[in-house]
Amino acid sequence: MAHEDRISRSMLDHLLHSHLHVLSEGRLPYDALKRDYCLRCMTGLERNQGWVVPAIKYLYDLLRHDSTNTFKDSKSDLISLLVNKHDVISALMQNLSTFQLDVWNKTDGHMTIDTLVDGRFTHEESIKIHLDLLSFLLKKGNLHLILKRSEELWDTLITNENASSFGRELGLNWFVTCAEDLHRN
Repeated sequence: MAHEDRISRSMLDHLLHSHLHVLSEGRLPYDALKRDYCLRCMTGLERNQGWVVPAIKYLYDLLRHDSTNTFKDSKSDLISLLVNKHDVISALMQNLSTFQLDVWNKTDGHMTIDTLVDGRFTHEESIKIHLDLLSFLLKKGNLHLILKRSEELWDTLITNENASSFGRELGLNWFVTCAEDLHRN
């Protein structure tokens, strides 16, 4: 139901919040379901079409509300699985770059903070959702963003001629607050 295009943003938020509440009850079967939904969101991100922004937001919410999520070399750890097996960081970078170009093309370069990217989420919210998940993965996973990925993010948000002024501001703020999560190698 949440994948329906005609559902309003408020209804989508309510559906996903209710679903998250059910999955956060801490019972073992719910942990397996939560993992399954994280992987479904990751699949949506990897496909890079359709329901991407809500999938990234829901993945972030699922991971934030998982008290067992600490980075370990355990197959059951969601962050480890997403980073090592599904390369979530690379997928986020690719999606953000594609999304920026799509919004630029759809608006002929006249993007505003309130430009809707998918009929529900604004351009600003979409950038923020990408950056929030990236920050969370780096901090909670005790990871560093390698130089190549840092440069990709910088190019997408800051130096890209198709970047918006508010996207640049969000990007600069992200780099300032996450400076310790960057790695030179």
